[in-house]
Amino acid sequence: MLASRTPVSLHHRIVAGGQRRRCIGGSERKPQGRHFTQALESLWRHSPRILPRPAAAAATGGDAKSSWQTPVVLENAAFEEYYKVQQIVHKEEWDAFMSVLRKPLPATFRINACCQFYKDICSKLENDFRRYLESEVYGEDAIRPLPWYPGNLAWHLNFSRKELRKNQALESFHEFLKHESEVGNITRQEAVSMVPPLFLNVQPDHHILDMCASPGSKTFQLLEMIHQSKEPGLLPGALVMANDLYVQRCDLLIHNTKRMCTANLIVTNHEAQNFPDCSLAKDYSEAYKDTCKPQGLEFDRILCDVPCSGDGTIRKGHEMWRKWNSGMGNQLHLLQVNIAMRGIALLKVGGRMVYSTCSMNPVENEAVVAELLRRSGNSVELLDVSSELPELVRRPGLSTWKVQDRGCWFQTHDDVPHDKKNVVLPSMFTSSNGTEGSHTVRGDVEVNIDDRSSLRNCNIEETSKNNHDMDGLPINTNKKFDCTSNILNSKFPLHRCMRIVPHDQNSGAFFIAVLHKLSPLNGCQIQGTKIQHPLAKGITAQPQKEPESETRLYKTSLTRQQNIVSKVVDSAEVLGRQQNLSMDNQTSNDNSTEVEMVFNGVESSRAESGDSMRLQKQSRWKGVDPVLFFKDEVVIKSIISFFGIKESFPLRGHLVTRSTDNARRIYYVSKSVKNILELNTEVGEQLKIVSLGIKMFESHRSKDCSSCAYRLSYEGLSLLLPYISKRILYASPLDFHRLLQYRSINFAYFVDARFGEEAASLMPGCCVVVLLEGHKHVDSICKDPSTVAIVCWRGKGTMNVMVSPPDRKDLLERMAYRFGLEACTEGD
Repeated sequence: MLASRTPVSLHHRIVAGGQRRRCIGGSERKPQGRHFTQALESLWRHSPRILPRPAAAAATGGDAKSSWQTPVVLENAAFEEYYKVQQIVHKEEWDAFMSVLRKPLPATFRINACCQFYKDICSKLENDFRRYLESEVYGEDAIRPLPWYPGNLAWHLNFSRKELRKNQALESFHEFLKHESEVGNITRQEAVSMVPPLFLNVQPDHHILDMCASPGSKTFQLLEMIHQSKEPGLLPGALVMANDLYVQRCDLLIHNTKRMCTANLIVTNHEAQNFPDCSLAKDYSEAYKDTCKPQGLEFDRILCDVPCSGDGTIRKGHEMWRKWNSGMGNQLHLLQVNIAMRGIALLKVGGRMVYSTCSMNPVENEAVVAELLRRSGNSVELLDVSSELPELVRRPGLSTWKVQDRGCWFQTHDDVPHDKKNVVLPSMFTSSNGTEGSHTVRGDVEVNIDDRSSLRNCNIEETSKNNHDMDGLPINTNKKFDCTSNILNSKFPLHRCMRIVPHDQNSGAFFIAVLHKLSPLNGCQIQGTKIQHPLAKGITAQPQKEPESETRLYKTSLTRQQNIVSKVVDSAEVLGRQQNLSMDNQTSNDNSTEVEMVFNGVESSRAESGDSMRLQKQSRWKGVDPVLFFKDEVVIKSIISFFGIKESFPLRGHLVTRSTDNARRIYYVSKSVKNILELNTEVGEQLKIVSLGIKMFESHRSKDCSSCAYRLSYEGLSLLLPYISKRILYASPLDFHRLLQYRSINFAYFVDARFGEEAASLMPGCCVVVLLEGHKHVDSICKDPSTVAIVCWRGKGTMNVMVSPPDRKDLLERMAYRFGLEACTEGD
């Protein structure tokens, strides 16, 4: 009998969604009532509703479905007016520019050259899919490598993501892309989004900061770079620190970078403009002078891909056509400046920072770069990188632009009315001097930023009289404003910035500027990274002794900007940068898929108030368990003895956990990450670390293996395999394939009887099964990076595979490709 399961399934879906959100940042949180409420609201909001039929259709009885589904209009008069005035392309190119913007964006992806099966993927792509697509589907250039990306690792498809999903002829290729992306062998990423990391010129020993990292495609790209540069069999000396403001976006960042299986990544959760430098106190600094340990956070390379209006991604989402307005860029300008200035402060002398946006707006691009150069003085230079990536078609940055606010155009800050000068900032303008056309232009099209902005437009005169704006914030009407801080931008070589426009190479739009730090910032410049522009006439840039009234005016503007940022991000960044999240290879979802993080399922510390030792192990960050070095010598010795781990592998001092009691999972970190952790401990955990390291060992509860309480994790096997001398079995391709296919096999049922006997003679517990290919010698096979191996459990009478379903499917695909064996798994 079939019972109605709708109420039950809805209940389970809501409760499960709440439970999944409990595990945030590598820690279990107490369930909160708002999660349940939000889930219900989301359910009601997205539930299908039966709409009343139109009167005409009801009267005739006809089908009115077609009348409801009005096509999306790819037009926005304000958008066209704005960018025509800014002259981002020549007049004769305008029609071609707009025509390309209205076409779907071609799909692109990048192959991970560090993955174990890189050669197999390239071969399958070239010999199978490329030939099929060119001969059967789209003809020549259906799929081709991007000429400017090194090593032919990035590929351009002559069809969009929607076509890829809907076209039956592309189904097998689509499944290939989804599967390879899931296991980390490829990354599906917009072509122009791959450009900024390439200009960082990453080296093997660099410490790299990605300031606004989520969803993680660029972070993954940086990890590929540092692992490509390493010596075989060794961990890279480099480090990538990926940061994001929002916890939910950190979850997605962790999920995406987890595919890399790296010990050289730290994920943090901070405001980028206030990212901590973890500087040691002077007495500690003196003690550290003669050591190689860091005395504070400094980075060789910084990727500053800031939140932006996202109109460069307009080809990916139709909503941007409807919602775009010029105010989106204006409201983010100050935040972008402050984030980038913080990046410069954290950059080492001689280091390189890339500032980038997926916006075409000069207020978010050249204006920000000019302000960075002004604030930094001679400490920073804008690099000419025209000789790098010569096959990439790019255009020089703009040298002049105008600022629009609520339908009004301004050439200089002098043209801005007094009641708007704490919103329209001097740093947004091209220069302070009056130039040709230096007058206010009243636009025919009024662009409303939001409902609140519309109210301001209607009441500007009234609010000016009351000396308060519509937010209740005071307007300083007694002070005069000028652009003393806005040096002529002609002094800055803004032509060295790079603009990528869509119709040059059938892509999205992007802006990139490469900055080089020549000398340390002085005290005023460093403090200035956390304060706003001095706005009043006669105020010198001395942040330590700023007049109280001007400080209050600064804070008023900053508060207004920060209050608006979240709304702008919702309406712009979500439409822009976060559209990468909608790619169909992304299987994570807040309400339907549990995001498995690198530090997932971490036990709560459950410290009791009376236990001082427990309190010392508490993290200073609410909801995030502390990162603890694993120092249980008895356990470490049992692991080393059981698996025969060689002394040449640096195990001690590199193991961490987040559990204060019995650790369920033990993670491994590289030397560079270890040094940062030690520094963070010395400075009182200034860094809010939500994830780091690679899972190396997991506890088990089997009574059959009492000599070692931990088993190996498949994620860390490739790193540890060359150093294991015990618990290794070598299987023929046929037996290896059977293990993957059936997951559990009785010793007597192996094709190779000798392998079955060796498995039966092994002591119960965790072991490693290595694929024995060709004529490889057993003594050297484990040292070969291309060696295929899996983690298994030797039970009482069976050998059991301990590999996740996606990884098992991936290995079966490789077996099928190399040996012609069946690729399907049991239950497929």
